[in-house]
Amino acid sequence: MTNPLVSVIIPAYNAARFLPNAVASVRRQTYAPLEILIVDDGSQDGCARVAAELGEPVRYVRQEQSGPAAARNRGLELAQGEFVGFLDADDEWPEQKLSIQMSRLLASPELDIVLGRVHYVAIEGGEIPDYYKFEEPDHVLSNVHLGSGLYRRRVFDQVGNFDASLHYCEDLDWFMRARELRVRLRILRPVTLIYRLHGGNMTRDRGRVDQFLSVALKRSIDRRRRLGAGAMAPPDRWFSYDEWWPGTPPLVSVIVPVFNGARFVREALDSILNQTYQPVEIIVVDDGSNDATAEVLDEFGPRVRRVSQAHSGQSVARNRGVELATGRYLAFLDADDLWPAEKLAAQVAILEEEPECDLLFGHAAQFRQNGGGESEPMPGHVPGTLMARRDVWMRVGPLRSDVKVGEFLDWMLRARQQGMRERMDGRMWLRRRIHEDNLGVRERDARGDYLRLLKDAMDRRRQLPARAARHE
Repeated sequence: MTNPLVSVIIPAYNAARFLPNAVASVRRQTYAPLEILIVDDGSQDGCARVAAELGEPVRYVRQEQSGPAAARNRGLELAQGEFVGFLDADDEWPEQKLSIQMSRLLASPELDIVLGRVHYVAIEGGEIPDYYKFEEPDHVLSNVHLGSGLYRRRVFDQVGNFDASLHYCEDLDWFMRARELRVRLRILRPVTLIYRLHGGNMTRDRGRVDQFLSVALKRSIDRRRRLGAGAMAPPDRWFSYDEWWPGTPPLVSVIVPVFNGARFVREALDSILNQTYQPVEIIVVDDGSNDATAEVLDEFGPRVRRVSQAHSGQSVARNRGVELATGRYLAFLDADDLWPAEKLAAQVAILEEEPECDLLFGHAAQFRQNGGGESEPMPGHVPGTLMARRDVWMRVGPLRSDVKVGEFLDWMLRARQQGMRERMDGRMWLRRRIHEDNLGVRERDARGDYLRLLKDAMDRRRQLPARAARHE
């Protein structure tokens, strides 16, 4: 299955020194195919020469200086992709941006725009603004920012292009028009734009910015007054990553760690894709496989988001998947196991109806790869039966990576000590495959890790207040 083409539009004005880094950040994306369109807005600093040296898949066009809105509109005229991203020539994209956002858009066809958080970085005499309220110490915040987004091409047919009469705030004007038209937009937790502040940023001219900001706001008010037949109609509010539209099913992120799993991973992924529940994003973390795992994963195309890492172990792979997940709920499936088709639908229904439940488990049955029947389902406190609220997982913290086995036992002990509420459902939600290469077989000599983990849990318990310890 072929991935949809993404067109990346880079307007540039006297940005020759920045262009190589911007284009390199696009080329580092783990998503393909791409086309990169550089629209030179009348530069006088050698942008043409630099762009010519960048090679494929860069296309370069030049226009008389007309402003960033006109440059972006020119890029939209030339773009051939079903999806579009915008990157200013002095900014950069983190390497997982397109992979994360394409996964979300493909999982939710009703969405038109997916944004992410913005990381502000000062370079070349730039300063971090003191008027922003950052969410993290390293200058990250959620923002409706053009460069942090990925857009379905169809949304520009609905909203229109950028207003070329606005040399500042043209992006704000576009977003306000989109909001008034009830365009479906989501802001994701991961950082999807590195905004670089330097001495030449256009937005340093606060007077001009404020002037055009007033124009954009006045136009929005006038449009809404017309819609409201005299009274100003309030715009629909956009939802952040913590909220969902009423009636819209929440996204489930399924994380699949795999190491040399070419024999089984196709069946595992099919059991996810055959779920009766949607929307689902599938994140496969390839933990340094050296068999045909990559070739098998390629067969699934955009339905599966694939991330590769050096061989670091199953817990590191799961943690990596959680970092990239954008769903409200998290579920885990090992690459050699299987789910019944109703697993996700049943679990989402319970968690939506029972907000007091943090962690939901079910029963698991075992079957042998070489035959011999299937065991009776038994209660399974294992990742494969679990569905967890993402915010709960983040509060407990990542899986330990300093042990070879037992990392999930440690996580569960920490969750219980923190008072997380769990439920065991009686239905069978996992079929565990028993074969000669199971992790427990490969790491049978590492069972001493369990003693370490239990001792650590006892040490934590001693530090708990007496009341909390009795509750556990």
